[in-house]
Amino acid sequence: MELKVLNWNIGGAKVLEQITRGKREKEKKVINRDLQRLIKANEPDVVTLQEVIAYKQPSDKKVIHLIEKDIIDKLGYKCFFFPLIDSLGFSSQEKWKKVTDKSDWEENTYFSQGNGILLRKNAPLFPFWDLSKSNQTSPGERLLSIYKQHKINPVDDLIKEFDNDFQNYLIERVHLEKGVYFGDRNTEPRVALITHLILDSPLKNDSRPIDVFILNVHLVTIMKERVGIPSKDAEATKLRLNQLDAIFDGIISRYNSWFDDGFPHRGEKRIPETWETFERHQPVWLLCGDFNFTENSDEYDYIMRRNFIDTTPGHRRIAVTHHDGVTTKHSGTKTSGAGNPATLTLDYIFAGPKFVTFDPLFTDAVMDDNRIDHNIKSSDHYPIISKIPLYMIR
Repeated sequence: MELKVLNWNIGGAKVLEQITRGKREKEKKVINRDLQRLIKANEPDVVTLQEVIAYKQPSDKKVIHLIEKDIIDKLGYKCFFFPLIDSLGFSSQEKWKKVTDKSDWEENTYFSQGNGILLRKNAPLFPFWDLSKSNQTSPGERLLSIYKQHKINPVDDLIKEFDNDFQNYLIERVHLEKGVYFGDRNTEPRVALITHLILDSPLKNDSRPIDVFILNVHLVTIMKERVGIPSKDAEATKLRLNQLDAIFDGIISRYNSWFDDGFPHRGEKRIPETWETFERHQPVWLLCGDFNFTENSDEYDYIMRRNFIDTTPGHRRIAVTHHDGVTTKHSGTKTSGAGNPATLTLDYIFAGPKFVTFDPLFTDAVMDDNRIDHNIKSSDHYPIISKIPLYMIR
């Protein structure tokens, strides 16, 4: 039994930066072609995406999304998009002034940028704190009871949420830092998006469900980082370590402590509801995204010390591609521009914790098919495809 995850920083920001409508449409077409090709070739259970964008000019009838949702729907997936910055939600407009400068964007165009998640339509998706039995169906009895309450006493502000596949109820959004957005990358809001799947046990005659949590993150990077200014590198490292503290202490440890304490509410012991079970396997945690640190960093060591596994380690980041008679050697996930050779690793899929969720003998051989796809050239990041073997759970 395994779960296949695809992670990709899709590089949607460069679509907004194209100066003409025709060039934007061309970039969109290439990105969607590559995304659809990745899905068809790999058939992932979950796709985590960073730098997803959307926009609406005054002449447009509706918001235009980077991802072609109708085609994704035909491929058998649901698409969730979470804007993290937009031109209406923040008073700072510096980000968008850069986009509209010397371009044919209409005045008063709406822009947004954030992260996305694609899931199979039949995915057993539940709210973060849900303890449903594995035979329950998404979105779960607790969320349906909230929906029933809304039907009896409708609140206008909530209608959009229910009409959007319960997006903000099913995908937990956790902010990773405090501070006002100033319109630049240093202060850009960063969140962890948490997807909760409840799967059947792979063991015979075992009714205990498996809770799998997939975190989609895009950690901070700052201006003048990685250009030879040690003080800037140190500043960025400190910021990312703070964000990792929020993930490991404020999310993973908080949930696992709740698990270990028997799932109390407000500190009080309780018995499960009829649709719940407290007899569960240890939670599985998958951390996916653009982490903006290399494998030789303090941040990478931090995650290793927390007993997590890099699912595409060492030689799995290295590959040789052949196009039009040209041989190119790649090492990593990040390039200096779309289509160029990868020279850094900034994107990862981590799994853990070891010793509790995963057997300590989880070795490189188990991850033999995990890889970085260096044939996808529409972004300045290359996608990662990882299979996570759930049969190694105790």
